[in-house]
Amino acid sequence: MTHPPIQLGSLVRAKRDTGICSAGERGVCYERYRLDKRPGYSFIFERGGYDGFSPDEVELMLEVSGDVCPQLADYQFTNVLRLQKDFYEGRFADAFDIAPAE
Repeated sequence: MTHPPIQLGSLVRAKRDTGICSAGERGVCYERYRLDKRPGYSFIFERGGYDGFSPDEVELMLEVSGDVCPQLADYQFTNVLRLQKDFYEGRFADAFDIAPAE
């Protein structure tokens, strides 16, 4: 691992275009999980795309800044419907320094 540790609220920037985000797009970690005894990290991006990333995918696709959005350090992910609702209600706006959608 060549980046700072990832925790809830960790801020990232996409290194390249993916099916979820565009190169340069900002993201924030909303979930840490384990899959087959390997860590995984879920990120939501400033345009609302979201996905999980393995440590190898993080290395390849994301630049981890080391900064953490304190307002999201205690985010409780329950399901994607709630995640989308939280996004559109502005719960993640502090991570992206943008106004919530109306």
